[in-house]
Amino acid sequence: MTRMINLLYANLGLALLQAALTFVFYGQLVAYQAHGSAEAYSVFENTTWIRPVAVSLISLIYVGIARKLRSGSRATYIRVVVIAVVGSLGLAWGISTGQFPIWMEILMGAQAAVLVGLFVAAMQSSVRSQFAKKSAVTA
Repeated sequence: MTRMINLLYANLGLALLQAALTFVFYGQLVAYQAHGSAEAYSVFENTTWIRPVAVSLISLIYVGIARKLRSGSRATYIRVVVIAVVGSLGLAWGISTGQFPIWMEILMGAQAAVLVGLFVAAMQSSVRSQFAKKSAVTA
């Protein structure tokens, strides 16, 4: 379980790094995404900030997820598996769109790799058994 928590925090660290770099290179990122179109520039100028803000807010949730995993919460374990699957697929899709500069695609690829590692760690039989569904005791 410690490996899962470490991978959760590694994913969070990469996401926060990407968020910080998005703020630092905001103008260049918007210009890259707009490909010289003034109309597209205004769209990306209004939407590019959403991801880093969302990641920053989600980071607060990750601390609670790690705490609940340590306490053995099955629902949280399932959430982590869903985060790993949906997150890695979403990042792969984001990379495939070609809307991001190479530095961002590399960070997204690293984050996807961490999430795949998180999924693999969560699927280990020793981990799954810690979060197994409790069977009802019959009298």
